[in-house]
Amino acid sequence: MDTESGGSTPEKLAGGGLAGLAATGAMSALLVAADATGVMNYEPPRKIIDKFFPRLPLPLRDGAAVLAHFGYGVAGGCLYVLTRRKQSTPGAGLAYGALVWVAGYEGWLPAMGILPPAHRDKTGRAVTMLAAHLLYGAVLGKVLEGPKQGRFDRAPAVPGDPSRSSKDEDTTDRPSQLPESYARYLAGKDPGFTATVLPVLEQSAAAQEHGVHVRFIPGGVQALVDPAVPYPQVSEGVD
Repeated sequence: MDTESGGSTPEKLAGGGLAGLAATGAMSALLVAADATGVMNYEPPRKIIDKFFPRLPLPLRDGAAVLAHFGYGVAGGCLYVLTRRKQSTPGAGLAYGALVWVAGYEGWLPAMGILPPAHRDKTGRAVTMLAAHLLYGAVLGKVLEGPKQGRFDRAPAVPGDPSRSSKDEDTTDRPSQLPESYARYLAGKDPGFTATVLPVLEQSAAAQEHGVHVRFIPGGVQALVDPAVPYPQVSEGVD
């Protein structure tokens, strides 16, 4: 998903939250494995609950720790999409995961007396939590990466449709024929994305009645003229 595009803030937050949930699931699997092997037997989410809610009944603390853990991961995904200005990549997500780890395990967790700084913590826990956050970031970046060139769904060519031909067309100068907002939306997009979305933008520009909604779907992207989108705007959604 390209956070520089015309998707609304609620759509960005929804996509980021879902990606954060998936990334937290992957991270949790690593933590469970570490717990099973004895590397960690007192995970940070539980320590945080014990710190902030010491009077919470013991049977509820594990559940509260799980909810806090996933809530933090979802919030991290939302923050990622709001601050990211370029298309996401696994590498960018990896850097984000490392930043989240530094902020927490060298920052606010030691400052609040919940854990010692990572460089003074138990080696097993410090290394495990760093690996877990790197995995979280990589999965987050991958989920939000969006479709790759050559994997886009394309509408079949319509005989007599001047916007399509039986052969691939050179669309280099096409954006110049579009409203500025549409040309700006296509700027920097790869050729596969442009070839899929451009005909719909042209259709919208010809009628000048409705904008375009772009849907990111598993394995591809679809675009359609949408009466709910004002002309000449582009909205995005994730299926």
